[in-house]
Amino acid sequence: MKIINVELSVIPGKQSEYEAFIAELVAGSSNEDGNISYHHYKDVDSETEYEIIEHWKDADAVESHNNTPHFQKFLAGIGDFLSKDPVIIRMDYNE
Repeated sequence: MKIINVELSVIPGKQSEYEAFIAELVAGSSNEDGNISYHHYKDVDSETEYEIIEHWKDADAVESHNNTPHFQKFLAGIGDFLSKDPVIIRMDYNE
């Protein structure tokens, strides 16, 4: 299994617009073949810090996800909302 955590720091005042933007990515990604889980969280101690936690069946599922229209839209537009570059942590999990 492939696990990806993405830490996102949103520009203050853009949280509502960001949350609407990210909802499309979460909905589309959650319904993909090869997706085990795909969730978006807001930090309990911050109004501007968020995290996406993704679980994928394998590397092929991740590659397929990276080529979807909703992910490409995310890549093209996410920079409008962020105060710094996202932190991406990729992990393998073998049962």
